[in-house]
Amino acid sequence: MRPLPIGLDIGTITVRLLQLGGTERDLRVVDAARFAIPQEAKGEPSRRREAVIEGVRRALKEHRFRGHEAVSCLSVGALAVRNVRLPKMPEEELATAVNWEAQNRFPFDTATAVIQHLRAGEVRQGDQVLEEVILLACPRAEVDAHLQLACEAGLDVVSLDAEPCAVFRGFERFLRRCGDDSAVGVFADIGAETTVVIARGRDVVFVKRIPIGGLVFNRAVAECLELSATEAEALRRRLGRRSRHDQAAARPDEDSERVSRAVADAIRPHLEDLANEIALCLRYYSVTFRGQRPESATFTGGESHNPAIPTMLGERLGIKVQASDLFRSVRTEHLAAMLDRRGLLCEWTTAFGLSLKGFCLAEHGEMQN
Repeated sequence: MRPLPIGLDIGTITVRLLQLGGTERDLRVVDAARFAIPQEAKGEPSRRREAVIEGVRRALKEHRFRGHEAVSCLSVGALAVRNVRLPKMPEEELATAVNWEAQNRFPFDTATAVIQHLRAGEVRQGDQVLEEVILLACPRAEVDAHLQLACEAGLDVVSLDAEPCAVFRGFERFLRRCGDDSAVGVFADIGAETTVVIARGRDVVFVKRIPIGGLVFNRAVAECLELSATEAEALRRRLGRRSRHDQAAARPDEDSERVSRAVADAIRPHLEDLANEIALCLRYYSVTFRGQRPESATFTGGESHNPAIPTMLGERLGIKVQASDLFRSVRTEHLAAMLDRRGLLCEWTTAFGLSLKGFCLAEHGEMQN
């Protein structure tokens, strides 16, 4: 079984490594590892960097990953994202036009930045038919720092992706029918913050970062119950696990119910704000591309571990909530302790998509032998 590169997802709170192997129709997880960034290191960049490097080294030593090739990504928080509308043109001309358009649209010098683009699709503007293009940019220094960190941790990064593309890639593999070319998918990746990705067929047509997620939820719970941020996060995870296994578990006692209600009340205003922001994303898609408002959304990311969060968002948005079934037909039985199929595997979405990029790299001859 030829292994794909290790998917390295460096989040705000947690770092995840996942490696796939096999073929596109017969996938298997080679191994997976996750570790939390210590609370005391989160506010100090140098200590955070050291903690990530040490944690990745330890994961490579203690787990059965094969090789050191990796695909990592820049988070939406590290990327500057802008939408522009340009006349339709060949790809080589578009690359030049994108660099020109980017000059005055980002809060840093684009001459020393890395700029990529995604073709989103045709839009009508008055009597004109233009093309919506998503610009993704990051200062070169930040890109180099990310690559250097991975190198010091013992990884050889063969590709650096954008987080929104990695999130969608894991679900793109299910698009095999002719009708899927026009299917609209909405993905809300809720981690420390939230990334909304809307795709039509195999094309990402909309990306939005929303600064509401686990960090805000933890802070709200900590203030409400007079806990530390670490204690609030641990409490919410316990409640999420209990919620998933309610049918098999004994009825919780009155004190537990009281705490659960207090946590739900603390984060409810922020969930309502998040729902309003996602609703604006859906409206932008419908107006810009003159399509029907999507009727369902898939929620992924570490914060989707508690099914109450996607359910509440779905009710506020008036859309159907789809459970993330990313690992469908993927063999994971040998990793029962790390990837428990009885729970939600949505927190592995980004790392899964990063490793999966290995197929694309191999097809284009960009991976090392």
